[in-house]
Amino acid sequence: MICYFSNPKVREKLPLDDRKLYYILRKIMQLPTKSIKYGDIAPWTTSTIDCLSNRPDIELCVITPHSGLKKRHVFFEDKKVKYHFVACDLGNFLGKIINNPRTWIKINPVGKIINSILNHYSPDIVVLIGAENAFYAHAVLSIKNYPVFVLCQTIYNNPERTQYHAMAPKCAAVERMIFQKESYFGVYSRMHYDLLRPLSPFAYIFKYGYPTKGLLLNPTPTDKEYDFVNFALTLDLRKGVHDSIKALSIVKQKYPNVKLNLVGVCNSDNQKELNELIHDLNLNENVIFTPFFEKQSDLFLHIQKSRFAVLPCKLDNISGTMTQSMQLGLPLVVYKTTGTPLLNREKECALIAEKGNIEELAKQMLTLMDCPEKAKMLAKNAREFQEKQVEYDRGNGDRLVANMRAVIANYRNGAPIPQVQLFDLNRDE
Repeated sequence: MICYFSNPKVREKLPLDDRKLYYILRKIMQLPTKSIKYGDIAPWTTSTIDCLSNRPDIELCVITPHSGLKKRHVFFEDKKVKYHFVACDLGNFLGKIINNPRTWIKINPVGKIINSILNHYSPDIVVLIGAENAFYAHAVLSIKNYPVFVLCQTIYNNPERTQYHAMAPKCAAVERMIFQKESYFGVYSRMHYDLLRPLSPFAYIFKYGYPTKGLLLNPTPTDKEYDFVNFALTLDLRKGVHDSIKALSIVKQKYPNVKLNLVGVCNSDNQKELNELIHDLNLNENVIFTPFFEKQSDLFLHIQKSRFAVLPCKLDNISGTMTQSMQLGLPLVVYKTTGTPLLNREKECALIAEKGNIEELAKQMLTLMDCPEKAKMLAKNAREFQEKQVEYDRGNGDRLVANMRAVIANYRNGAPIPQVQLFDLNRDE
């Protein structure tokens, strides 16, 4: 498995630097410096590894880049899983200054190390999680002797994404190379299927979901300090942070002391934009910035200091922050995307505004503040929705393993892929 993740358990085993040089370099390049310590990344990947490592029929090797490694390559074994961590800071910085994606991936040391590890193991299958993460995903472009199964976390070949992410065009170019080379993919939403299919017209596209332990996050009784929270690893346009602030200025007309907590990091340009916007709208006493947390468990405790969540994400199908808010009992306001209407398919679980409509976003925020019973009902329905989803997700591990076996059989022997495992436009959403 080639992926990108971090959690406290693996960081305890890694020789990591103090981030001082990294801080200086990021400051020079005007990248986020407010929270550059180590933190949890991609918890769904941790869940996938945990699920696969418990199976007696799988030998798992995980290869992942990690910032701050004092060595180019660190190996350890834990619970039958062989972990290889690869230093990636140099490759990431090269990506900031080299415009040609082919030149970047040619000289990026990450790909070379990953390929040398793969050749050592000669695996039955390579599972790539995240083709959009070009700084390591490009390694599969050199793979010729093993089937590659690409699980799409998101897709950067999306016309809307380029306006939100400076690296998006470069990442999309590498992602497109992967889509055109490989034959086996997994997507979890119709939006991603529709984006992928034109770029890989003859590929097998599976329906998948990340394996979980079947456990819900549980709310913790906490004193409320804020009315709304918007949280993400990176606070930027695609997460709707600017829109949340603009909507807050309307809410303030009725509730002068309303508080919005923004949890995450910004680059210098975004921080300047947000500060100016807050100042222009006279919200200096209403908006509070909180750096992102190293441990996800601490983040979950903190966001429960808010009464509600406003998460007007503009690109995600249904973001992980939405799922987490619903599980933790925070009534939710979101934008309409390809996925969010599904939250209200059976019962109303979230208040949904049209994307980009600030007045409607503010109206939905006011609904939560004006109607405590409505907010309570939304939280209850959302929790029930997540209970059903978690129950379904318990089977994702078996489905993923079945998909991998089908890929191996097709690659080796030309065995047909069972239709039930493929994404079905008449069944899947």
